[in-house]
Order: sequence, then structure tokens, then C-alpha cells
Amino acid sequence: MEKVVVGLSGGVDSFVTALLLQQQGFEVIGVHLQLWESRAGSSQEPEVEELCKQTGIKLYRLNGRQLFQEQVVQPFIQGYLSGITPNPCATCNSFIKWNLLRDFANKLKVHHVATGHYIRIHPFANHYYVHKGGDPNKDQSYFLWGVPEEILCRAITPLGDYTKTQVKEMAKEHGFIRLAEKQESMSICFLEKGDYRNFIARQPGTASCFTPGRIVDESGNHVGEHTGIVNYTVGQKRGIPPKGQFPQYVSRLSPSTNQIVVGDKASLHRRTFTLGQIHLINPEEIHSQNIEVKVRGIGLNPEGFVQLSFQPNRTLHVQLSSPAWAIAPGQPAVFYREDRVIGGGIVL
Repeated sequence: MEKVVVGLSGGVDSFVTALLLQQQGFEVIGVHLQLWESRAGSSQEPEVEELCKQTGIKLYRLNGRQLFQEQVVQPFIQGYLSGITPNPCATCNSFIKWNLLRDFANKLKVHHVATGHYIRIHPFANHYYVHKGGDPNKDQSYFLWGVPEEILCRAITPLGDYTKTQVKEMAKEHGFIRLAEKQESMSICFLEKGDYRNFIARQPGTASCFTPGRIVDESGNHVGEHTGIVNYTVGQKRGIPPKGQFPQYVSRLSPSTNQIVVGDKASLHRRTFTLGQIHLINPEEIHSQNIEVKVRGIGLNPEGFVQLSFQPNRTLHVQLSSPAWAIAPGQPAVFYREDRVIGGGIVL
């Protein structure tokens, strides 16, 4: 019987993934990734253990806390200290979860790895790619732009063909009604449903980003006071004094001068931006004519096709066909050709 290592979080998505793979004839090996020690002491582990007992799945626990702290939590804190808007969930999903599962599968000499992500993985032109999931409301392809091809070619994501409603129904059909009806957390796990500002305030060495300072317009004119740069992000209107009858928005943050630069809504439209930390499955594809870009997982994204070109310093220049509003440094920008993710990078 072929084996597969499945990441089990304790939620309905990963558990139904395991059930589907069992139905397909796989021997499922469950792995619960321990990434964050909750301050409240709450844990999904007892639930995962009980589910595995009921379904005959062998369960392992994998401690990835140090990796998570170094590659997700610390960059999140440093990002806000340096005036950028990080996306920790994209980092975790692209670079932490899959790598830990792959490494564990290698130890067990198991080829396949699987997760409960709502994406599809298909080969195309001698490469493997993430494709959008069938449920547009749950598609998670934006968060998986950085998964390397050597993992994609081993990965199975059964939920890519289902909607969330169907997944919950499958859980109920198998008798797991409480699991199907469990409230799903949409927040960043290590914030534990709290505000990111409070989390950062508890960290050592972060006092400087709560120091009040000047709000200035694009010409450098003093227009108000801010309460600390960590309290603001690009595109924010709250807490910014209007200019006459017109609201003003944060256009950029300057930690070195402890200033926030603001402008009117139109001034935040951009037709070009630059990316670092580039990941492309096939770099030749950047010359294609039908590339679209997402700068947000959900919400407002630029319309039309983009033109991409590498710069001498190996950053990627992005030219939009229609302007995008409030693009923030630190955000992932992810490129698609139809429903296929060809790669992405981080806005500089």
C-alpha cells in the first residue's frame, strides 16, 4: 500500500483530506506540526489524537517552533519595525509547512506529502505548478506562490476540487459532526485573535515604533502627529487628518525619520513596482503576454495583464496595464497565467 504524509491541524480541511486519501487506498501517516505555543495553553493536539484513533491513522508530532519563530514571527516583527506590511501566512504556507512535511516524509522514506489546502497541483510543459482551487471563495493559491517544484511534484491536495460546504458535508457523512461545525479561525495564529500592535508591544526592543512623530504630506509639510508608525499601514485613512474636505491616506512609512507620509486617494495609485525574493517555476515565462497579478489574497487586485522584466540587481520590475491602489512593501505579488501560478515575489 502506498504511503502519504498528511499535515493534520485539527481542522476539518486537513482531516477530510486524510479521509479522502484513505478512500483512495493510501496508508495515511498523520503529522501534527507544532509551530506556536499558545499563551492560553490551548492546543489542537488532543482533538487530532482522537480523530486519528477513530480512523486508524498513525500520528506523529513535529516540533517546528524554532523554525517558525525564526522565519515567520521574527520577520513579522522586524517588518513592522522597518515600516513594511508582512504577510506571515504566505511565508508559513509557502516556506514552512511544506518544507517540514517534505523533510519528515524523507526521514520515513515516503514519497507523497499532502495538505488540506484548497488548490490544485498539475504538471504543465514539463514543470509542476500550483493552480487555483475550484472554490473561488476558498482558493489559497496566492499563499503558496513560493512552494518549490521539487515539493509540488510529490504533493497531493485533494480539496482543490471541492467547495468548503462539500468538505463539511463529507465530515458529517463520516460522523464527524462536531468537527464540521467547529468555528474556523481566520486570524494569524500567533496573534491568538488579538491585535498585531499589542503583540508587537509585548516584544523586546519594539518601543521605538510606538514613539509619536510627524505626519507630513508629499511635499514635506507638517500636517499632523502620529501615535507610532506601527499603528499605520499603506492605504490607511483612520487617524489621518483630512485636507480640507478631502480624506488623506498613508502613502509610505519612514522609520528612519519616524514620519508618516500621506496623500489623497489618487496619489496611492501605482502603475509600476519592484519585487525581491523572486520565485519562478520557469523564469522564461515572464515574457508571456497573458500574465495577471494578485497583490492581495482577496479584495481589490489590478486588472489586465502585466509586463515583467528582470533588473540588473535581479529584482523584478512589474508594469501594470491598469493602476493598483495602496500596494504596500512586504506584500507578496503573485503571478498567474489563467488559473496557474507561475511565481511571485515580495514588494520592495
